[in-house]
Amino acid sequence: MIIRLGFVSIALAIFNNTPSSTFTYKLFSQRPREEALQRAIAIGRKNLEATQRILFYNAAHGIRLFRLSSSLIPLATHPDVQIDVAGEYEKELKKLGDFAKAHDIRLSMHPNQFTLLNGSDSVVAAAIQDLRYHAAILDGMGLDESAIINIHVGGVYGDKAAATERLFSKIPEVPDHIMRRLTFENDDKTYTLEETLAVSQKLQRPFMLDLHHDWCNPSEATPQELLPQIVKTWGEVPMKIHISSPKSPKDTKEFRSHADYIEPEQLVAFLKSCKEAGLDRVDVMIEAKMKDLSLFQLAEQLGKIRGIKRIDGGILEW
Repeated sequence: MIIRLGFVSIALAIFNNTPSSTFTYKLFSQRPREEALQRAIAIGRKNLEATQRILFYNAAHGIRLFRLSSSLIPLATHPDVQIDVAGEYEKELKKLGDFAKAHDIRLSMHPNQFTLLNGSDSVVAAAIQDLRYHAAILDGMGLDESAIINIHVGGVYGDKAAATERLFSKIPEVPDHIMRRLTFENDDKTYTLEETLAVSQKLQRPFMLDLHHDWCNPSEATPQELLPQIVKTWGEVPMKIHISSPKSPKDTKEFRSHADYIEPEQLVAFLKSCKEAGLDRVDVMIEAKMKDLSLFQLAEQLGKIRGIKRIDGGILEW
């Protein structure tokens, strides 16, 4: 079984290279509109250049999994700005996508917690607009359906069952080119693994297991027990999971927060189940404060386990 490790948004080992430079609407509104628009577009181009450097770095260090920043193009979805991402950055996105495909780097995106498909009509409309932006980036790169957009089920609004039904009723409003990329992740407070898995199964979309969230908000059944059902939701696409470690012990306020690095024991237990189930590959997205540095530490730790061989910077075989 191949285990591929990835990290989120920024490589700390690259000096002064952020893909998330910002340009606030307050600053935008203080300039003549055309000047402000060109400034926003230029910052977006700078962020894409920073992303290209990260992909170079990943390819050189044997990292084949990476989550793009959602803040690549500032103000792209603001109702008073509206940047045409696909048209404005056609060449840059194609270059990024071509490089990722040539080096077998699986890319993904994860909109923020306000992208809710089970809220009010206005909330859902804003969420779909945000999802259009994310899809425009991945589509512009020419990536296949393994490049996913991961979201949560949404809010509870005082009635979890009704909120779930609200999601199902609003899903038909999501364009097909977005739906083919959507995955649903269990969260750390409300929708458990089992509840989110049921949503994924009904919508016939992959389920994104977050192990840390399951520790915070556990289901009656364990991830290992539900593994066959989880794998089935991915179809022909390799399963991807999220891993982070709590910043503080259980029953403390920072248990839900991400630590700097990963404690590997819980991950190893789950990966052992994946190997016993006969999986060919598992992609593991690391959500740790130390980003790429935490990836290298985890890869080293896993590579010291009997039976696991590190075959590249972020790739192991078990």
